[in-house]
Amino acid sequence: MKYVLKNQEMQDTDYETIHQIGIPGLVLMERASKAVADCAMRHVRENGRILVIAGIGNNGGDALAAARILLEEDNRTDYMVVGNLEKASEDLKLQMQILQNLGYEPAEDPDFKNYDLLVEGIFGVGLSREVGGVYRDVIERINQSERPVIAVDIPSGISGNTGKVMGCAVKAVETVTFGGYKRGHLLYPGREYCGKVTLEKIGFHDQTIEKYASGFTLEEPEGLMPPRLSYSNKGTYGKILMITGNETMSGAAAFAGEAALRMGAGLVKILSDASNRPILQSRLPEILFGERGDLEKSLDWCDCILFGPGLGAGDETKEMLEYVLKHGTKPLILDADGLNTISRYQMEIDYPYGVIMTPHLMEGARLLSKEIDEVKADICQAAEEIASRYHAIAVLKDAATIVAKNRDKLYINQSGNHGMASGGSGDVLAGMITGLAGTGCDLYDAAVRGVYLHGLAGDAAMREKGPYSMIASDILHHIKDVTGGKNESILPGECSH
Repeated sequence: MKYVLKNQEMQDTDYETIHQIGIPGLVLMERASKAVADCAMRHVRENGRILVIAGIGNNGGDALAAARILLEEDNRTDYMVVGNLEKASEDLKLQMQILQNLGYEPAEDPDFKNYDLLVEGIFGVGLSREVGGVYRDVIERINQSERPVIAVDIPSGISGNTGKVMGCAVKAVETVTFGGYKRGHLLYPGREYCGKVTLEKIGFHDQTIEKYASGFTLEEPEGLMPPRLSYSNKGTYGKILMITGNETMSGAAAFAGEAALRMGAGLVKILSDASNRPILQSRLPEILFGERGDLEKSLDWCDCILFGPGLGAGDETKEMLEYVLKHGTKPLILDADGLNTISRYQMEIDYPYGVIMTPHLMEGARLLSKEIDEVKADICQAAEEIASRYHAIAVLKDAATIVAKNRDKLYINQSGNHGMASGGSGDVLAGMITGLAGTGCDLYDAAVRGVYLHGLAGDAAMREKGPYSMIASDILHHIKDVTGGKNESILPGECSH
């Protein structure tokens, strides 16, 4: 697990580290600058030329200190400062004075194309307005030079909170950041502008970062699957009820059902249209099949419920969902047409046994009565709003899926790829999450783990099939490759049986 911070959270971490713990700011800056300089030296060949481009804030101070370290190591390095020096931070002025004391003056209007590598520290993560004026001109010159760029902390022009491009932004091959990841590193389009993100501690300690960080991401699959017991039976691993698939959407039911089984569920019962019985039982002979008239007794039988994939959002679906919300007593995962039914009929959710909602961006916009561009503008905030409004765990699906729950740290997923943008992928995810929830996992853990492992299975599928040829069935096939970790939990919640 790695922590993810918003801009203010990083500022609070920085302040406590300097003023309460007692690590001097110049020590942090020197360590940060050494990390940037080391990164630059990995990218440039012997005798290669480096240009350091600094802004007038503390981010620029980091960049100028990196220029000094590069010069100490006999690298052919020039530097320039963008902005009004009269308004510069004290750290920037100090680092520039040190360079001048050593006899190094800033370059006058250098041609960026004459350099082998650019190191830019124009803005930090705190950028809050559109880039204009001389800053825009310099950023455009950087990108037009087509030279590789190392970004200090975050590419200039990217919002640290949302990943939004603030008018224009530097396109880096690598970004060196400090303490913890910022949301803008992990959310699109910022994620594409960052290139490789290298995280350096530089003196920030985990207990301080954890205190302020509102988010986290996962980087290792080990320990994510609930343990299997030697002395157990099919009932040990959960009885899952899936209310899925109308007469034209048997595939949604099949994908979700198989995904739950592949995640280790003991029993899966699918309630679907009668016409789907021969299709589902021939494709998945392991499942139990029931028709919608079996809903009442099935609710008593199950340990977990999935409602929605392929149902349609008409009156019949509304009536079934109302029945589940009134009479169900087990955790509920709402996906696809379950969500569309809620937004279409303006239904309220008051379900005390736990709810996970898995909307994509359009479904999320409907749930919030917003335009999709509003949701895209701050996907983390949108996920938090869904969780708050519907008293649920929200899994807001995008290229970087967000999992949100009131009073818990926000999860920002980094696994997965664009080859997963294919019909049925969301049904597989719903089934994977339900499979984990059905085995007794804490619901928030089930959502986080399901999202992450779904992406890893998609990555394995892309390696085999390529992004154009892979389909949802390939994700199912590769679940086996990502579920073989250690029998222990690494997340705050626990799985019980």
